[in-house]
Amino acid sequence: MFSEIGSTLATIAWHFGPRGLNGECCEDLSMPEFIALDKVSATRNCSVQEVGRSLGFSKSGATRVVNRLGKKGYIKKLKSREDGRVCCIEPTDKGREMLRMADLRYQQQFEALLSRFPSESRQKIKEVFFRVAGAVKE
Repeated sequence: MFSEIGSTLATIAWHFGPRGLNGECCEDLSMPEFIALDKVSATRNCSVQEVGRSLGFSKSGATRVVNRLGKKGYIKKLKSREDGRVCCIEPTDKGREMLRMADLRYQQQFEALLSRFPSESRQKIKEVFFRVAGAVKE
């Protein structure tokens, strides 16, 4: 049985993960695929290695995620303009639209959640979320 904090974190992860948000977030993407797509979108000349680092995956694990995203039409692979030996990944229009819609839904859900708290607490709650997320990334 999960501890209280374990259960709390699992609930938050489920609610805000790609299968949460009433199943409306991310259609056919797994959480690693969703995170990889976001990384690709945010990183110019993104490589498979960078995707792997963002996920904590090996290069072969990241390659499998990238290949699945490509087959689903969310990303495309290109040769680097700076170094033709390097493969870069970038989102397709479908991938950018997926992220835009997911971001909108996340914002709406988070604002709906915050609306349940007193207005004077909302900014502090946001700050705690940002700090926890930042600490996790370190």
